[in-house]
Amino acid sequence: MTSSTRPASLPATMKACVIDRFGGPGAMHTAMVPVPEVGRGEILIRVATAGIGVWDPDLTEGAFGDTGGGFPRVLGSDGAGVVVASGPEARRFHIGDRVYGWGFLNPKGGFFAEYAAIPENEAAPLPPNLSLEEAGALAVDGLTALAGIDLLQLAPGRSLMIVGASGGVGHLAVQLAWRRGARVLAVASGDDGVELVRRLGADAALDGHADDVAGQARALAPNGVDGALVLAPAPRELLHLVNAGGRIAYPNGVEPAPRGRPGVIVDAYDGYHGHDALERLDRLIAAGPFRVEVSRVYALDDVPQALRDVVRHHLGKLAVQVQGAGPEPTMGEVTTG
Repeated sequence: MTSSTRPASLPATMKACVIDRFGGPGAMHTAMVPVPEVGRGEILIRVATAGIGVWDPDLTEGAFGDTGGGFPRVLGSDGAGVVVASGPEARRFHIGDRVYGWGFLNPKGGFFAEYAAIPENEAAPLPPNLSLEEAGALAVDGLTALAGIDLLQLAPGRSLMIVGASGGVGHLAVQLAWRRGARVLAVASGDDGVELVRRLGADAALDGHADDVAGQARALAPNGVDGALVLAPAPRELLHLVNAGGRIAYPNGVEPAPRGRPGVIVDAYDGYHGHDALERLDRLIAAGPFRVEVSRVYALDDVPQALRDVVRHHLGKLAVQVQGAGPEPTMGEVTTG
């Protein structure tokens, strides 16, 4: 067990949005809680922004089990900010570095707080072409999109259908697939969703709520598609667009689970995390223009409302502005022993 010595300029407490019990978004409230201790291989981030995930309401209900630390519990699976302290075995970042990170079910608490302590291998430098607001909503959905694109094993020039293309994972997957040279048929939500995915590089797009969506998709891809990334419920007739020998991938949690026609492989998967995956995601993002669509930003006090809104129609991601990204005092290394 380790103990830590705090820099004098680091506060002992912080404002956070917490749950004291499972009970849905209504069980969340803001409170003053201790700033988390920084372990040997960890960094402490002064959080600027945090992402709202479609899974966050389930976390408040305890759907993932009694994991992620005790109560009061700070949620928030991804975020971005400035490194203000590091453990003695953390060597990848310096004080003042702007980073984004992955903290799903982090036992030391998540990003709905002024400070978050995470393993340094779950953080990455802020991509030069993204703002802190965009990067704060990137990690979990970006790594989920990347894992799905990898699983489909599509060579450049092959065709891919993305169902749920205007959502958090989907709009990132459109851009990552385009980076890989795939031709993308995007099934989005609403006219605004169709407009978004077209701006992001989809070769063809349609509204998944329209009448005869399968027929419209067949008209846009008369020869079928080589693979599908399914991020939202999809009618079987739509998935029959995937040709025999092709593959359908979907993240665990999509219900009902998609089914393809005979000869099509269907694979469920979990998103990536960790240093190697974040590094790959960074390289793809830095290769050219990239956008994390943040359609609404909430204050920390309004996280419960954000968790209600995330299950309603919206484009891309919702985010929380925790605090500004102004200059930080030099704090130095946290010593442990």
